[in-house]
Amino acid sequence: MKLVHRFVLMLILISQGCRQEPDLLEDGCIGASFFYLDNQSSESLLVDFDGPMLNDQIDTAALVDPGKRTLIGQGASFGSIPTPMQTFIGFELYKLSDGKKTLVYKQDPLEDTLWIKRKHNPDDPDFGCQQADYILKVTQDMLK
Repeated sequence: MKLVHRFVLMLILISQGCRQEPDLLEDGCIGASFFYLDNQSSESLLVDFDGPMLNDQIDTAALVDPGKRTLIGQGASFGSIPTPMQTFIGFELYKLSDGKKTLVYKQDPLEDTLWIKRKHNPDDPDFGCQQADYILKVTQDMLK
């Protein structure tokens, strides 16, 4: 069963068992992060990543065309908004040329400071049932 589905099932079970005490639901809140690649380079980029907290509905084989911002992954965590470092194990970008992948960018180790964080509600704290977008803006200068 997919990790996100497990979280949702667990949240449903918790909410069913806590009907008498609604304040207990706050302790089981799930924070969510949505990860975007903002491709400001002149290359179409293939994203390759892996991570323990990723929603595997996101297609890692999709190309992100120049000038496009594309959702590349999402993560969830009980009680907090997961950061890129907590979500991804590895993160690489490739360009395709004649069917051959060439590595052009790599974050190893992952660095949260390279991602722009935008909370869905700027006044929300970084814990609880909050949501945020993390955007990695890739320019031509960043590519090998």
